[in-house]
Amino acid sequence: MIIHFYGIYADYIKSFIDIKRHCGFKYNTEEKILRLFDRFTVQRKEVYVGISQELALAWSKRRENESDAYRYKRSVTLNQFAIYLSQNGNPSSTSQVPKPKKTFVPYIYTVTETDRILAVCDSLVGMPIRIDSIGFVMPALLRFLLGTGVRIGEAIDILDEDMNLEQKVFTLRDSKNGKERLLPFTESLCNVLCQYRLHRNRLNPNRVLPQFFITARGRKCSSGQVYKIFRQILKNAEIPFKGRHYGPNVHQLRHTFAVRSLLQMVRCGMDTYCTLPILSTYLGHQSIEATNNYVRLITEIYPELIHNEEDLLINVFPCLKKENDYENN
Repeated sequence: MIIHFYGIYADYIKSFIDIKRHCGFKYNTEEKILRLFDRFTVQRKEVYVGISQELALAWSKRRENESDAYRYKRSVTLNQFAIYLSQNGNPSSTSQVPKPKKTFVPYIYTVTETDRILAVCDSLVGMPIRIDSIGFVMPALLRFLLGTGVRIGEAIDILDEDMNLEQKVFTLRDSKNGKERLLPFTESLCNVLCQYRLHRNRLNPNRVLPQFFITARGRKCSSGQVYKIFRQILKNAEIPFKGRHYGPNVHQLRHTFAVRSLLQMVRCGMDTYCTLPILSTYLGHQSIEATNNYVRLITEIYPELIHNEEDLLINVFPCLKKENDYENN
């Protein structure tokens, strides 16, 4: 969908977005935010280029039913745009919004729960074709998500040509952070994917879609379809659904993969300073700090491991005390 801009900053916004995308950023969410800012300036009847302090503060004010995280995202996006304007001869002001504290704790599936999920999932294969036969792909797709930790949107966009089952690797091109990477997977997962591909090709001998994961009718999978049928799988597996923003859901298979992978590497005796960069690269995180959040999850889920490996896993990034309380400044 093409997004149009109409305000006094329209040309500057389009140029700014082009620069960001040439640098490798997807900039989709930010583009939508800048569209809102464009409308905001039209409503205010702004006629001069150059973000004033009053405009920056008005933009950064909390909106009704707005989360701290999204408010922070809006402010950061405008601040980046303001810096761009200033560098191009249009002095602009920025605003300061406190970075929201991360209080969300993802749902981590137990081994028993994933076994039940996969058992229910396998029973879908024999069901009549319906809802565009999305159930056909679920046994292989969920095992792929659990065995690689990729996001659902990334998984359903993987091309057939990017899945090398002979070498047990696949190329992830269209990732969330725009990082193309080559990812290996296990022998057992390879066997599952080979079986899926065999049945897929039998059902669709004249397959035209380039995607690796497709429905029994040969159509592209959608994340909405996957989420919908996964809710039914959870119900049949007797795993309570706590709510839209609390899960459990498909995306938390990624969190489960990360925790299990880190736990396995630690139990094998690997140093955490070595395991975190490996896992961070595999998951496509922009920083090791993001991966370090899983260390904290392990300390909560497996306290006995911390008791045995106290010096290893308490926290990779220590808290440094400063003379001045920076949170109050």
